This record gives sequence, structure tokens and C-alpha cells, in this order.
Amino acid sequence: MKKYPPTAKELRQWMDKKNLSNKDVAKALHLSDGRVVRFWTQKEEPRQIPYPSWYTLRHKFGK
Repeated sequence: MKKYPPTAKELRQWMDKKNLSNKDVAKALHLSDGRVVRFWTQKEEPRQIPYPSWYTLRHKFGK
């Protein structure tokens, strides 16, 4: 993962490697539910994760 923030596919791979669900990520970022995370990881027309959110996840869960 050299691009920051990562693509939807890279984010999903990272979450799978860390055994994180959408709810886990949402809770770590103090979001109300996992819907926002689902938008970041969906295959068709994903939204890009904001850099501050990505930085927070990397800090909490490691590389």
C-alpha cells in the first residue's frame, strides 16, 4: 500500500488481515454504524476514506 489513503480494495484487504469488521472500524472512528465504512470498501463506485480516518485506524490497529 503505497498510496495514501488506500483504495477500497486495499482497505478491505487490510481489514481482513487485521480481522476487523465494518462495525469495528466504525467504533474505532466513533462513527454511528458501519454504513460509512461499507461505502469506503464497496466494489462499485467506492468513496475514498478520508486521510484523518485512515491515519487514526493505522495508529489504533498498526500497520
